[in-house]
Amino acid sequence: MQFDSNGLQLQSIAGNSGKAYKGLRSDGTPVFVKYEVPPIIPALAREQLTPPVLATNREVGVGQRVEQEWLDGRTLTRSDMGKKQVRQILVRLHFSKRLLNQALQLNYTYQEPRTLVEKWKEDAPNRLRQNTYLQSVCSDLLAHLPSFHQEVATFIHGDLHHKNWVETNSGLVYLTDWETACITDRMMDVAYLLTHYIPRSAWEEWLKEYGYKYNRTVLSKVYWYGQLGYLNQITKHVESYDMEAANKEIYALRLFRQQFNKDL
Repeated sequence: MQFDSNGLQLQSIAGNSGKAYKGLRSDGTPVFVKYEVPPIIPALAREQLTPPVLATNREVGVGQRVEQEWLDGRTLTRSDMGKKQVRQILVRLHFSKRLLNQALQLNYTYQEPRTLVEKWKEDAPNRLRQNTYLQSVCSDLLAHLPSFHQEVATFIHGDLHHKNWVETNSGLVYLTDWETACITDRMMDVAYLLTHYIPRSAWEEWLKEYGYKYNRTVLSKVYWYGQLGYLNQITKHVESYDMEAANKEIYALRLFRQQFNKDL
């Protein structure tokens, strides 16, 4: 147990790289405390996309810090990701003009497909930059860039892994960990969810309920952004030193590319 500059008792939360804590105020109220958070978190809380923010401040050497309500509940499981509430939250996120404008005011910039791939190539750990298969995937993505129209780009989360979703005991669902958020085609989020959690047989219904048409153009975008989603997840596993999970993700990427080439 340690104390911060505001007198909170802090207990580190495992798996958050020393940036997240359960805090206890002097009156006994528990709070969630996280350092180095994106400045857009309060706006996301106002949209009820992430847990309510109780206080924010900036500390020298550690950057932005937020205190949020401590919510008793659980992280979602893989089987939870097909729930209607998950899709509804994505719709609320992706179609919020107010949130998009707030992001632009906070200096988020539009990320075109080429930029997303080049950023992956630049930021990927060395062992992934030397992986010939993954580099061939990048080359293929760059050779078949999808159309991108800035006027319909949206604010997205960027990492919809099921462990980044929480459900409170009262049934409210929130998204957490917004460090990968950016402004780009909303298909970046949609394709990740489809490829990682939704059975192929249910894609048509899911896409129509979300608001997409179900046609070759949309499926081609799912294929392109789905591959990028696998690449990003592989990087996260490698950075967490979980090579078993990274290798499983690479295998899943291979299967996805093989199957989707047949579909298209």
